[in-house]
Amino acid sequence: MIIVYISIAVIVAALVYLGYVAYKTFKDTKPTINSLQETATRVQNKTNAIKEETDSLKFKQQKLMNDFEKKKKAVNTVVFSVKQTPVEFKNALVAKPVAELEQKNKARQWNRKRRNRTMQPQ
Repeated sequence: MIIVYISIAVIVAALVYLGYVAYKTFKDTKPTINSLQETATRVQNKTNAIKEETDSLKFKQQKLMNDFEKKKKAVNTVVFSVKQTPVEFKNALVAKPVAELEQKNKARQWNRKRRNRTMQPQ
């Protein structure tokens, strides 16, 4: 029977020692765990800051692209107008003056009246 009591005492001593070692390990690792949590918090804050900066940069990039497109369109319009200037100038030189056209129109009307008078019996 003494062997049973000794065995129970050894088991209880082992459990007490296990509890002591577990408590000591927990106490020793608590500062390390806290340090890791602080590090994780700092990393998360920096990640959030980088994400906000990325969003800001994307917004500014989109704004710049829109501005670039507007300016590109304006420059292309000016370039197209400059390219069309020789054609318009040539057409202006080829076009007959208004006075000449009016003179031809009056001549046609006079000829019509004259024809109408000669065709009508008197």
